[in-house]
Amino acid sequence: MFGKKSKGDALTASYTEENDTVLIRLDGRLDSVTSREFQTEAVDRCRNRPTTLDMGLVTYISSAGLRAILALDKAVGSNKLSIINAKDSVKDVLDMSGFSDFI
Repeated sequence: MFGKKSKGDALTASYTEENDTVLIRLDGRLDSVTSREFQTEAVDRCRNRPTTLDMGLVTYISSAGLRAILALDKAVGSNKLSIINAKDSVKDVLDMSGFSDFI
């Protein structure tokens, strides 16, 4: 769990591998409190590997969360980072920020 321990402020990330791709399932808020620790872990685990980010349970994303996704994309390198299952409110932020290519 990243960030504060209260459920409303926390982010959890689970990592699995499917068909040589790292699947990260996020649950909670990807914001200034949680993004730094998530970014460090995700970049370390996914460097130079195809990665899918399942954001179906993400309730909020801030600019700090967008920076974490951008850092993850750079770490994945020529492999593909994709985002799946983003809720409409999260998808709107991703679209407005130019992250539509990941979706």
